[in-house]
Amino acid sequence: MNLTRKDYEFHNPIICQAFPKHMDLDRVLINLYMLLKYEGRRTAMRAGRREVRVPDIVSQLTELHGEKLKGFRDYPEIVENWVHSDLLDIVYRGLPDKEKVAAPLPLHLNAYKLRNPKQSNDYRGSEHIYSLIKAGDPDLLHRLKEFLGQGMDRSAGYDKYDEETHLDLDTLAIVRMVDNPALNEKPGGDSQNIDPPLCIGHAKLLCNDLRRLLAYEKYVPRSVMIGYIRTAIGFHMGLHLLRLFQQVAGWVKDKEAHSACLNCPVQVNDPRPFLKCPYAFQNLEDSRSGKVSEIIVDMGENHSTRMAQIAMDNCATAYDSMYEYIQSVFTINQLFQYTQSHAYSRAANTPAPKSVSEILKLLKQPSQAMDAYFTNRIDAILPEGPDAERAEVKAIYEIKDLRPIETFVELISLERTYNYRRELTRQLDAVFMKNTDSGLMRQGKGAKNRRRWYMGSRMLEFLVQIAVLEQVGQGPASRFISKPILIDDFISWMKERYGLVVMPEWTHASIEDNQAFNENLKNLKRRLREIGFYTDLSDAYNTQTIRPRYQIDKS
Repeated sequence: MNLTRKDYEFHNPIICQAFPKHMDLDRVLINLYMLLKYEGRRTAMRAGRREVRVPDIVSQLTELHGEKLKGFRDYPEIVENWVHSDLLDIVYRGLPDKEKVAAPLPLHLNAYKLRNPKQSNDYRGSEHIYSLIKAGDPDLLHRLKEFLGQGMDRSAGYDKYDEETHLDLDTLAIVRMVDNPALNEKPGGDSQNIDPPLCIGHAKLLCNDLRRLLAYEKYVPRSVMIGYIRTAIGFHMGLHLLRLFQQVAGWVKDKEAHSACLNCPVQVNDPRPFLKCPYAFQNLEDSRSGKVSEIIVDMGENHSTRMAQIAMDNCATAYDSMYEYIQSVFTINQLFQYTQSHAYSRAANTPAPKSVSEILKLLKQPSQAMDAYFTNRIDAILPEGPDAERAEVKAIYEIKDLRPIETFVELISLERTYNYRRELTRQLDAVFMKNTDSGLMRQGKGAKNRRRWYMGSRMLEFLVQIAVLEQVGQGPASRFISKPILIDDFISWMKERYGLVVMPEWTHASIEDNQAFNENLKNLKRRLREIGFYTDLSDAYNTQTIRPRYQIDKS
């Protein structure tokens, strides 16, 4: 087949802002800070911008701010080692010939000023998060900007340190790094129009989690707070992608957008916030979307247990759902290309659709002009006819029950699905932070060690910190207070809020399955003890309690 980029175009910001690429979450945060500061706009490129290098950063700290940073001028080598090892995101770290600075660690709003754009590329992951926050809770954008820009003079556009606010040493060093008039940047001239996400319910959930984390602003060190925010963003990017796999495929299969998605019923403060969401992991069966897989999490360390095997099978099911998603994205993108063609403008008397829900109406009522358009597209990619192609190409071409657009999408899917599955797999591995303490996934080496849902200790801590908070009041005056919760309530809360399941409720579970579920519960309690949230006082039900680490009250 003779395919061009136009034939297999995949990225569409109306569906998902992020490109299907591996992305580093620190770099997503760095670019997100830029969008927060300039209300959705990236900065204009400075003329004569030089590459950011470690010696230049150290020189700035020792020469420009040496009087304020006592001792830095006396020990420049120690300062350089500290900056290199603890304050910078380095690509190819440990390979001197290839090492380059990506950006400072995302400890402050202005850290983006010392980024190297090529090395800090986030493949529009920051736009993805910005669109979720803007759609779910627009006021949160300013709240995050205030927290991340702590210590900066608002009247100076958050570019100058007020010299009064107490900051920890790492954050202060980064503030001094970027405290240079030569680094000042301005946003691009045109305001960037970032499309809202298809799933507004998940946008609300992300925003509520970030609001809850910010309740700890005065209680935990800043670096810990940034770590929580990083974990939250990766976690929700992964969950949102999994939900999109179901949602987009469901819309294309039904040839229309689900009515619940067009009028989102999700209320994040309800005990069962996603009860009416047709594509939520919590709702195992829906009359229109079909079966949606819950996320079964293994809390143990051994990959050979029955629980680990269940988590592996469940993870494989979630990853396999991307096949239908890839094909559905091809379908939507080709419909948009059709509406921009002369064939559509000659046949239609209405403006071209702008949204996914509108474009799908063309599938419900396909026209002869659309059939002719995609017949010509098929002829273009099979210039010598189907008989000259491989057997599988010929088999697709000869299926009589498919409309021309379906045949065309099947043909490009045959050629390109492997590539996009590989990229989406890498993306999910990255945002779920595979094999890290903050991750929701683990995979060992070797063919037998498949991916499995596994909760790292920092991920578990992040979820507990959110779970022990209760919202008091409504609107701008609302606050969060901390209170103990029962372990059974925590397990139910994770399931209803995120679709994370520790003890599945299988009707036909075997004795071995039930033993695995009970062992998983024991492992959860053990892990909670290890991170200091749970103390086993007795076997009584009302003593199986998770206690907050920080006492946050109404005062």
